[in-house]
Amino acid sequence: MDYYPVFLKMKGRRAVVIGGGKVAERKVASLIKSGAKISVISPEVTPKLARWAGSKKIKTVRRPYRPGDIDQATLAFAATNDIVVNHAVTRTAKQSGIWINRADVGQDGDFILPAVLKKGKRTIAVSTGGESPAIAKKTRDDLMAFLRLAPPIKKRKG
Repeated sequence: MDYYPVFLKMKGRRAVVIGGGKVAERKVASLIKSGAKISVISPEVTPKLARWAGSKKIKTVRRPYRPGDIDQATLAFAATNDIVVNHAVTRTAKQSGIWINRADVGQDGDFILPAVLKKGKRTIAVSTGGESPAIAKKTRDDLMAFLRLAPPIKKRKG
């Protein structure tokens, strides 16, 4: 096993996403749910990222990445469409001891993100170790369909 499965408590912790496209948007969506303090750094952002910034769910810095942008972060995400920028963010994060997820070359990062199914307090995470995110998503969707058909779990007394 290449990865150690873990759920992180991110409430109040700094997460920095470099990039403002659809990939960054997906990363930010799950970070918002975790209660992280999120900064997105990109010259341009999607309309959804702009709305989240307008409602103060995230902070956006509309400019290219600069060294120091990920300082004091617990997690960083390199999610641009520029391999040189993603490499620079990854190198800086590793030198600084900051956990990094690199969207374009996953094995260069420190962690990958699973496909997640959440129902109330229950969470199921599915991963293929980065081999096939599509298969992880398909497995998650199959589990979701199965759980919809399964009878509800009853709490034990005592």
